[in-house]
Amino acid sequence: MIEQKKRFEDFLKEQNLESIPQLMGKFEHYHQLLSNTNRMVNLVSRNLAADRYWTQHFLDSLLALECLDLAGKTVLDFGSGGGIPGIPLKLASPNFSLVMLDSVQKKAHAMQEFVEALGLADCSVVSARLEDYAFTARRPSFDLVICRAVALEERYLAPLRRLLKPSGMAVFYKAQKLNDLEGLNYSILLETSDPDLGQRRIVAIKQRDLMKR
Repeated sequence: MIEQKKRFEDFLKEQNLESIPQLMGKFEHYHQLLSNTNRMVNLVSRNLAADRYWTQHFLDSLLALECLDLAGKTVLDFGSGGGIPGIPLKLASPNFSLVMLDSVQKKAHAMQEFVEALGLADCSVVSARLEDYAFTARRPSFDLVICRAVALEERYLAPLRRLLKPSGMAVFYKAQKLNDLEGLNYSILLETSDPDLGQRRIVAIKQRDLMKR
């Protein structure tokens, strides 16, 4: 077993997840789908070797499980790209409702194929800009909006407020820099330093705080 994959499997065991062999099988299937499709559609950086998906994408995505309880929640993955972090979270903790949003049609089509191939229940894909999706006639209402590779631009604040329940919050995966969160009231749910990932933070902003002070 390659080192990165073994590191990921050890991480799953540390989270006390059930049926690790079966779960690894699902992640192996997803890894194959992602690496094969990425040759045709630019879902994740092609400068990153596929072996490193195990830590750089899968393990990193699951860091949120250390500080969030997803069970029974409605979750929007904004800027999901290749289904990250949404699909890894759904594989590891399937008992929540997931919508993956990306403005690029080719990426959304690939994600829909992943959802079907992996048999993910209560999981859908939408191709739209956040600003357009938030102002549809029958807007959804989410407990969580999760953003892994998206800088929080000011134009996103109103759409995020509209999409979240009053009790909801937006959750961001961050490294060292938090420049895009300046002027906002946020809390750090998780801060860790990882040999493969470097410094990582999970940062949350409550629905009512998604406005510049």
